[in-house]
Amino acid sequence: MTLTKKNLLKGRKPSKVKKSNKAKKHTKGKKTQKVKVLYIKPDPKHTDEFMKSKEGEYFEKSWYNKIINYNCDAYQIKDGKTKLLFKFRKKVLSDKLCKVGIANLKKAAMKKHDNRGASAGVIAYDKLPSYANEKQQFDRVDKFRIIGYKSKRNGKWINNSFGNLSQSNIIGYFDKRDRNLGVGAPPCRKTAFSSDQVEQWDNVQPLIKQINHMYKTLVPTQHRMQLKEAKQTDFHIKDTAFSTVTINYNWRTALHKDAGDYKQGFGNLVILEEGKYKGGAIGFPQFGVAIDVRHCDFLAMDVHEWHCNTKIEPITKDFTRLSLVSYLRENMVKCKGLKN
Repeated sequence: MTLTKKNLLKGRKPSKVKKSNKAKKHTKGKKTQKVKVLYIKPDPKHTDEFMKSKEGEYFEKSWYNKIINYNCDAYQIKDGKTKLLFKFRKKVLSDKLCKVGIANLKKAAMKKHDNRGASAGVIAYDKLPSYANEKQQFDRVDKFRIIGYKSKRNGKWINNSFGNLSQSNIIGYFDKRDRNLGVGAPPCRKTAFSSDQVEQWDNVQPLIKQINHMYKTLVPTQHRMQLKEAKQTDFHIKDTAFSTVTINYNWRTALHKDAGDYKQGFGNLVILEEGKYKGGAIGFPQFGVAIDVRHCDFLAMDVHEWHCNTKIEPITKDFTRLSLVSYLRENMVKCKGLKN
């Protein structure tokens, strides 16, 4: 259910969404565009329990009452409380920096990982890593995670957990020990990309800083708290409120909530594109709304609400949809006083 503030105060559901009288303005160059403000209630049938039961599943475009492709601020009304759900702005990032991002991050994002949990979807045997694609070798199979498998090499049981493969990686810093360093490794570390591909990492810093600027401009309260938290440790991206950026290549995420990031902060999503495709909108199915984030757009979103992508369909043979999500890992504070 989508409400404007005027109708919300009257307690009536409008026949269509109107622009709020308090809509803000966003300026890019000489163009001034009004920002539509929405107040959204979840469908009563889509309770938290219902959404939890759908974790790891996909929601198609037809599920959503509204697909947002214009400047918009949206607030959720849930359990009698109103709070920010997302802020979206069209074409506010530098095209030059976005192209630099593709050139330096595309290859790294293509690398496949098996540890993305519910966001990688319900277990599908054709999407599992090659070392674990036989059903009979598993100890336990949950909805979107497998725990324990029998090694093909020596027949022994391995207690690691894993899920479907996804083309996704992380850059920046991470709040887990490097297992290769053994006992005594520090609780935080620089990611392999940022450590090994120094030139590429340096090249994308201006883009990440521009993302940080948009976050600070649109969501200043959360940015201020997050920046203060980030500065408690060296393990954060210089001059930003972020420690980490997740990069995804042509990957459709299933229903999930982000875990491990700063609870008072926001996720900051941008899309970098080559070629043509359709779909891939980021949706909040509990609220019936999705946002069609495209090249050089910016979305600050509450990643602690249920979210997922609509289907991504190619139009041209070779296309790239590279998504970047910038955020702060909550446990980085454990490395206070340590040097990266």
